[in-house]
Amino acid sequence: KHYIEQLTGSKLQKKYDNPADFVKLVLNTAEIGIGAKTLMIKAITTKGEEYSESRLLRVLSDLKPEKWFFEIEESFPHNVANFTQGLEFNNGKLYESTGQLGASKIAVVDIATGKDVMYKGISDQHFGEGLTILGDTLYQLTWQSGLCFIYNPTDFTLYRKEFKYNGEGWGITNNGKELIMSDGSERLYFRDPHTFEIIRTMEVYSHEGPIIRLNELEYVDGVIYANVWMSNAIIAIDELTGRVIGLVDATSLANIGRGRIGEVFNGIAYNRAQDAFYVTGKQWEKLFKIKLIKDKPAV
Repeated sequence: KHYIEQLTGSKLQKKYDNPADFVKLVLNTAEIGIGAKTLMIKAITTKGEEYSESRLLRVLSDLKPEKWFFEIEESFPHNVANFTQGLEFNNGKLYESTGQLGASKIAVVDIATGKDVMYKGISDQHFGEGLTILGDTLYQLTWQSGLCFIYNPTDFTLYRKEFKYNGEGWGITNNGKELIMSDGSERLYFRDPHTFEIIRTMEVYSHEGPIIRLNELEYVDGVIYANVWMSNAIIAIDELTGRVIGLVDATSLANIGRGRIGEVFNGIAYNRAQDAFYVTGKQWEKLFKIKLIKDKPAV
């Protein structure tokens, strides 16, 4: 039988019986989604000879991200010893996780002073990464150990079990049902909070291409906010499609918050009661309370 098949992933896109010399395929990108896709072409000649060939496609976002702005509402001291990896509000308390071998911890922070109200360190062989709280469980990633530690958020009691995963751990947040994790690539992993199994994977793209080095994450009403490592950017990602819908340049925050020894911008926490974000960076001197503005420049 003389035919050609064209597939993306495992889904058959189109089949041609007795095709002409040239065939044309128009992909429905709304159906296959954005990100890296493999197009497989299979053919059988009239003599029964089989051929196959694959092509890597990158489906870009159809949106150019809007440029968003911010206003600083308040600033607070931040512990310069904290190599900030994760930042999150829960029940009115600000939680922070930090990295570096031998200095990684989770803590509840007094915003007014920047000091730890309560903290717990992790073993020296682990490099702590992002944290999130869902229900009665606090999840803390590790960079290269492949372990997610789980705690009682009220007293930091370490539960007996821990979750294992492949690859690196960077940032983590949740949408109330699923954990959402980054690994330093353009991919986000939606995981089951009870088993840590991957439910689905999403790639994050703008109109120009993939956004790599996704780091600390925060989820707010269908939008995932992410620090981009080695930049002063916060990007806003549509939870369903992975399209970047907004971009915030926080260079001015870095200039006044970093201090003498501070490193990259990292740490996003949303306080719903105040409708405000709290942001900082690794070993910064300051923590900022900011208001995002989507329709006009900051004053």
